[in-house]
Amino acid sequence: MRPLTLDLDQLAAALDSRERGTHFLDLDSGALRLLDPDDLSLEEREELEDPERYLPLPRLTQEDRLELREAFLHQLRHAHAQPLLRAALDSRRPLRTFDYELDLFPSVREAWQAFALNRLKEEVLVLLDEAGLEALPADGRMPLPDD
Repeated sequence: MRPLTLDLDQLAAALDSRERGTHFLDLDSGALRLLDPDDLSLEEREELEDPERYLPLPRLTQEDRLELREAFLHQLRHAHAQPLLRAALDSRRPLRTFDYELDLFPSVREAWQAFALNRLKEEVLVLLDEAGLEALPADGRMPLPDD
């Protein structure tokens, strides 16, 4: 495993990003770059295709986003929010409606954000592991060994 200093929060946000372009992880510096390959020269595109230097990060699909919210609802125990959020996912615009309904319940919104961030970080760690990379914390602190 190749160790690399990374900001897992930033990588998790990149998975759920709706910005135009593709996020590429620079395997030399650990920096995340948002680029649109269509706007790059042939030389720049070839550089991005080097698997030793750049790792393109996939984005969550609509289905992935819905599954993430379903998983959250499965563990949510809030008598008022649960049915509204469930109905939101069955609506015509499920993601938008889900976010709108979350605004009615600030504590549930905070729980959702924490849940989503943790799940996305797990996804990032799987991607890194598959690429043969080990994430080191961006703050420079080494994780404490388990007892």
